[in-house]
Amino acid sequence: VSKAIPPDEGEEVPPQNVHEWTFCDIASLPNAERKEWFTACREELEALLRREVYDMVDRPKGRKVIRNRWVFDIKPDGRKRARLVAKGFSQVEGQDFDKIFSPVVRFETVRLIIALATLESWYISGLDVRSAYLYGKLEEEIYMEQPEGFRTPGSEHKVFKLKRALYGLKQAGLAWWRTLSESMQLMGFNRLSNDAGIYIYKRPSDGQIVVVVVYVDDALFCGPDKKLVAQMKARFMRKWECRDLGDAKEFLRMRIVRKGSSIHLDQCAYLEKVLEHCGMTNARPAPTPLPAGYQPEPNKGQSTPELRSRFQMVIGSLLYLMLGTRPDLAFAVTKLSQFAANPSEEHLNRALYICRYLVRTQ
Repeated sequence: VSKAIPPDEGEEVPPQNVHEWTFCDIASLPNAERKEWFTACREELEALLRREVYDMVDRPKGRKVIRNRWVFDIKPDGRKRARLVAKGFSQVEGQDFDKIFSPVVRFETVRLIIALATLESWYISGLDVRSAYLYGKLEEEIYMEQPEGFRTPGSEHKVFKLKRALYGLKQAGLAWWRTLSESMQLMGFNRLSNDAGIYIYKRPSDGQIVVVVVYVDDALFCGPDKKLVAQMKARFMRKWECRDLGDAKEFLRMRIVRKGSSIHLDQCAYLEKVLEHCGMTNARPAPTPLPAGYQPEPNKGQSTPELRSRFQMVIGSLLYLMLGTRPDLAFAVTKLSQFAANPSEEHLNRALYICRYLVRTQ
């Protein structure tokens, strides 16, 4: 799935791929545009200071200091966005981190909660937490270099001692989840033991419940009492800096549409991006996910890196759709995914055949 087309990639990405830019690329831009990007970088550093993410200290002897890089983006409304990301791949296991975990909820659980909301006429409201990982408190002692272009004059030799998690750190997801779980417990929520992303609140007076579904920094607040749901959501938003999304329209790139007493889910927007990336937008539709009687055979030769990468991209994207809203793809996708390490042209053609099936069943 890591090879899948990113769900948030598409019309929001500007014509020039700023995601691949480095700080040197920013420094070489025309003066006016360069100032805008520098302002975005300063805003990011000010946000880190407000959250008390780090202390400036002397470089420790005998300790590895991890590096970082700037990641740039242009939002749909034209805003320039810069984020300082740690190069977590340079962390030393056992010294800089111990465990890795990301607070995600299972797709099956999300569908179950939405099904319950449909049957019981629950209210569903959404929000996302801004820069969620920066709230996570670090237990390890981690040092990081000062960011490129913004080293403090006279203190260039000093480094950041991180107190809170930074995007890119191996344990950032775990640190945020621990902080979130502690906060939810103080608010009266209990976490399900078999799913890290589900929290349930039961009002002592009458037993009314609120269910919160969390996927990293996206959350759904659900419950039969709209007033209680809004109240608990407001308490959550006072604790964290959030963006209120109102009535849930989308979650995990699944569109949520209420029609009377029913709720419909689809991933049409993501599917269109997959078909476009695969060059299958106007392909001839196929009636089934795979041809009748087809049995894939192992590749007797050696796959090229280009073929392997393309096959894994297609299969990863189809897996994301299958897990979300398309169980009808399960047999075909899991069968072909067995050959992801060494695919043949035949395997790629059959993966694209699944795309042809999706053309007629969007």
